[in-house]
Amino acid sequence: MKRSYIRRALTYIIPMLLFAVMLAWFLIAVNNADSSTKERELAAVKSTIENGVTMCYAIEGAYPESVDYLAENYGLIYDKDKYIVYYDRFADNIRPTVSVLERRTAE
Repeated sequence: MKRSYIRRALTYIIPMLLFAVMLAWFLIAVNNADSSTKERELAAVKSTIENGVTMCYAIEGAYPESVDYLAENYGLIYDKDKYIVYYDRFADNIRPTVSVLERRTAE
């Protein structure tokens, strides 16, 4: 009697445990994919700004004064609500420091 009860219980418990493990694995995979996508977007924005800086220097012989200058004259577009760009220019002939951070929104 005990064995049949245990077998019946296991026939329900094992599939539920397998489902829970598969669900957890799926949620972890989705979270990792989202994180990886955000990192790639951040790198793409920084790369686009860096390319604009290089293009400006190649054409004009001086680095741009600001990111706004790149937007006005070289068509730089990025989501200002999503990213913070730190652009530090020391002189016309010294490459500026560019850092891009993602804005955190209160959720």
